[in-house]
Amino acid sequence: MKKLKFTIEDKKIAELLGRQNFSTRESAIFELLKNCYDSGSKTCDIYIESNCIKIIDSGDGMNQDDIESNWMHVGKSNKGYKNEQNNRVLAGSKGVGRFALARLGNSAKVISKKEKEIAVIWETDWLTSGVKETSVDFSKGTIIEISDLRDIWRWKNVETLITFISRAYKGGDMKIHVHFEGETYNIYPIFEGIKMGENYVSKITMRYDSGKMRLSVTIESDEFRSEVKEIIKPISERYYEDVFDMINEIKKDEVEEPEQYLKELGDFSAELYFYLGRIGIGKEKFMYKHNEINKLDTGVILYRNAFSISSLDGKKDWLDIASRARLSPAAATHRTGNWRVRQNQLFGFVMIDKNKNPMLKDLANRQGLEEDEYYQLFKNIIGFGLSRFERYRQSIIKKIDDKNKIKNKQKENNKNLKHFLNKPTTVTKMSEKELVSLVDEIKDIQREAKEQSQAREESTKQHKYDVRILNVLATQGLRASAIAHELHNKRNSLESGYKNIIEALEEYGFWEELNSDEFTRVAYKNVPQTLERLEEINIKLIAFLDVILNKIEKNKFSQKIKSIKNSLEKIVETWSQQYTWLNFKLNIKNDKIGEFRITNDVLEVIFDNLILNSIQHNELKDKLIIKISVEINGNTINVEYGDNGIGLSKKYVKEPKRILEVHETSRDDGHGLGMWIVNNTLHMYEGEVVEIDGNQGFNMNFNLKG
Repeated sequence: MKKLKFTIEDKKIAELLGRQNFSTRESAIFELLKNCYDSGSKTCDIYIESNCIKIIDSGDGMNQDDIESNWMHVGKSNKGYKNEQNNRVLAGSKGVGRFALARLGNSAKVISKKEKEIAVIWETDWLTSGVKETSVDFSKGTIIEISDLRDIWRWKNVETLITFISRAYKGGDMKIHVHFEGETYNIYPIFEGIKMGENYVSKITMRYDSGKMRLSVTIESDEFRSEVKEIIKPISERYYEDVFDMINEIKKDEVEEPEQYLKELGDFSAELYFYLGRIGIGKEKFMYKHNEINKLDTGVILYRNAFSISSLDGKKDWLDIASRARLSPAAATHRTGNWRVRQNQLFGFVMIDKNKNPMLKDLANRQGLEEDEYYQLFKNIIGFGLSRFERYRQSIIKKIDDKNKIKNKQKENNKNLKHFLNKPTTVTKMSEKELVSLVDEIKDIQREAKEQSQAREESTKQHKYDVRILNVLATQGLRASAIAHELHNKRNSLESGYKNIIEALEEYGFWEELNSDEFTRVAYKNVPQTLERLEEINIKLIAFLDVILNKIEKNKFSQKIKSIKNSLEKIVETWSQQYTWLNFKLNIKNDKIGEFRITNDVLEVIFDNLILNSIQHNELKDKLIIKISVEINGNTINVEYGDNGIGLSKKYVKEPKRILEVHETSRDDGHGLGMWIVNNTLHMYEGEVVEIDGNQGFNMNFNLKG
């Protein structure tokens, strides 16, 4: 077979790899200054004129052989990992960056010289290109001249370019200068010199160790005043640090072979900065230290070594921060929901390496990564690290909010204001001290009104968030009940079907033959065994019908229970009938209801979810013992629940109460709503989870009030 090579027209390839590959003029210039960096230059000067752009460096330069063998060879790159002479990690690798010239202008020339060699000049109009020797007045380096520009350059365009490069270049060993209309502008990396308390209030540092598959998360914060120390003990308002085994955090439905992917992903780091925005009336309430912060409007930038490859202009939300917030819109004061940082509250950067992270592949225009499984895993790990900050901060806010509620209940009556409202004319007889006190009381009421208004808004968001989740569950329940009603009409067939089939087969004389060795040798042709399995399924279906139809009876939501013991015994009896391998031990220390008022549905929601959680995590056990101990003190029910199962997954051992958060689960097919519903229900009845221990079986102490 005759060997052939593709022939591509110069103008067409310039169009595809130049004008269409580099979406903006800034990204095209950025691509060219990478070449300056790779050449080892200590400086890069960009001159922008009305009809010409010049980019000058003092790097290694090129000779005629470099032009013919490398520069003119599309898709070929002679750049490895590092320039050993200056220890720079090289940015180029795809051999298409030179076509950024075509994005900027219709004509270009490159004048270049290697040290102690003859200079060359390469010219093109994208129809024809040529190279020849020339003479220059510098010892080494390269001058790029682009003419017949495609864009008009004004000051606002130059300003955009300066901001773009300051975001996109993070190195410090090449100085970049932009020259325009006689002025020189020095460009500094945008994160250089930022300070806590001025540009952000909290810094989240993440370091991923692929060898150990561990993520370390460190938080430094200056958000709150020092007075919160006593309120939030034992939490520190200034510092948090922990290490997490990511093999325990990644589900198989996210990555099929998590261990392999976690190791191949490679080491990386991130530094994210949080700022709250304008505080307003909440500053005193939550003891915020700073009122206004001059944050950087960069978004989260992804760098591969010295150069950005995503969110170069600060607009791309490649970590999906906004989506995370929309999925969990709970306020930080929400008792059971998860607060998520908003997109406009976060900026910073993530660092990857050309050699350490080869599985994270650049797009052709090097303005992003290929969105494959490694990319998704990479984002998930960063998202997990960010969730540790969200959880840490929310725990502080909740404790402060609890303190505020207690404080509000203990407030003294506004004596002067009440006296004034009862008899307004007394204001003329008030002393200066009483008038000042009256004014303070009125200001307090105004402030409280504003705070209550804000609290109502937060409460509305919280309820919307809860209702969204519960609506999904309710809809699934209604669908299940509709099917249950249909099956209930065929209950007789489900109960007697197995028996009727066997009796018919015996009557026709087939049953004995079907049980012989000849007809039971092959499993899928074993009729008696198949019928037995169908009978087991029928029994489960009947139990399912009883549960579903019983749970939605209207009276369950209105009739107050008369005995905790009787209600729990009914719950236990139902589960025991469905799961013969369960063994319940009830200990009701005090069953005097007294002033306590609660309906059956509340107890069923709590204990059904707890029991179901125990079953689902211990399906391989032959026998499971569940202990429930209850004691009533006044209007409070104290409960100790435990099982002798496998206990909590490794990822929850250090932070067991994490299982109460919405969508937290260690099961690949789990939804993570069961324990959240338990916790939510307890809070509805002014209760709380006191303690969770998952080391020897699962044990949880909680209370609720009525």
